Amino acid sequence: MLDVGPLDAFYGDSHIVQNVSITIGDGEGVAILGRNGVGKSTLFKSIMNGGPRVDGPIRLRGEDITGLPSFARARRGLGFVPEDRRIYPHLTVAENIAMGGHAARADRPPYTLEDIFGFFPLLRDLQTRRGFELSGGQQQLLAIARAIYGRPDCLLLDEPTEGLAPVIVEDLARQINAFRAANGTACLIAEQNVRFARTCTERLYLIDSGVIVFSGTWAEFDAQADLQQRYLAV
Repeated sequence: MLDVGPLDAFYGDSHIVQNVSITIGDGEGVAILGRNGVGKSTLFKSIMNGGPRVDGPIRLRGEDITGLPSFARARRGLGFVPEDRRIYPHLTVAENIAMGGHAARADRPPYTLEDIFGFFPLLRDLQTRRGFELSGGQQQLLAIARAIYGRPDCLLLDEPTEGLAPVIVEDLARQINAFRAANGTACLIAEQNVRFARTCTERLYLIDSGVIVFSGTWAEFDAQADLQQRYLAV
């Protein structure tokens, strides 16, 4: 589905992501774990051509998309929810969701609003409320709903649980898994919340200072008890 790297990413002279290679198979859930500031967001922005200078290949379903602008990558089937959500504050919930239709592939129409409300029932009662009137958790649901409206083949979620109450995190995990099960969508999640990441994915990469330091299944991660303390503990 998605093959990245070996990839290097830079902001000016700063070498943020270093020789990183990741793969995501059809319908697979993969986590990118690491502390704040280790390169997770830069990696996601590199995949979407969202800012860093990037050296290295990015392939989606075998097609080299390295030279494509962000909107073209979205229309090839990549959905992206950035860490800061980027919802439109003066548009309604329904209007924000509809904006995701611009990323739909030409050969596959977007979902309907009713489809989206089936995945995220909370948004049905909020559909006429404007973005600035939503809580942080509601904004996060809206950002994800907008991203999946265009029926992406692979959904990239950057720190989706940041700032959310535990009960909202649990609901979000269930909704993401329901969407994945219904559509066979692959998912790449950058997270610090290990429990959430474990619930939504089958395997993981661990990144530190821009370098992949571990790759494997959750069982393999658990078998190395020092990894969490060394790379994730605050």
